[in-house]
Amino acid sequence: MNKLKSKTGLIFTSPKLDISLKYNLAKNEGPFFARFTLSFFKEVTKRHPRMPIFGRMTRGVAVCKLDADYDSYFNSLESSARRNVRKALRKGYSFESINYNDHLDDIYEIRCSTSIRQGVMDANYVNEKPKPNADPKPSNGSHNYPYFGVFDSNRKLVAYAGCIVAGELLELSHYFGHRDYQNDGIVPLLITEIAKRSIEGYSGVKYFVYGSYVNSSETLARFKKKLMFKPYHVHWILNE
Repeated sequence: MNKLKSKTGLIFTSPKLDISLKYNLAKNEGPFFARFTLSFFKEVTKRHPRMPIFGRMTRGVAVCKLDADYDSYFNSLESSARRNVRKALRKGYSFESINYNDHLDDIYEIRCSTSIRQGVMDANYVNEKPKPNADPKPSNGSHNYPYFGVFDSNRKLVAYAGCIVAGELLELSHYFGHRDYQNDGIVPLLITEIAKRSIEGYSGVKYFVYGSYVNSSETLARFKKKLMFKPYHVHWILNE
């Protein structure tokens, strides 16, 4: 009953938020960026398979409103999240932007390090090696599909993420951490540093999105809460 009540609250009582993808700016970046922005908009607003009166990702969306500076954001995190990040830094891990195609072997090793994450891994991720992509570079950064990584002190990639930047949005599209290094805080370091990059490197980004609370397990929901992602009812705006 408590779980049902909690889900109902996420669906009906979460605060409302407008997020603009600024499609006109995407078209200025080129056809690739226009396509993925339009594709993202269609995906998040199409009918939810279990709740067809709502858009697929419009209720209980996990959103972190980014502060004007990184220190304010970091200090707002739960203490356990801050400890995890500091632990990773003490152990010599570092964060940086990466070229996806330069790290295909490490990415495959990370994906294959466990078959169970928040559910069973997609077989394609485990059985098929990642292929190089040919994503173009953006001209002004209003729309982008950047990749980020965490390295250990020996320059081994141990966690990575692909993100969508579209107008006011930076979405954590997908991420994976190597199972053997998870206890060192590599994933909290990855996510908080992406937030820092959003604050300092993408002036148009206001909201950091990490999936939905509606479909999250209790463990994943708790993890999102630690990192200041809160549930919102999002009205997606294609262009503004």
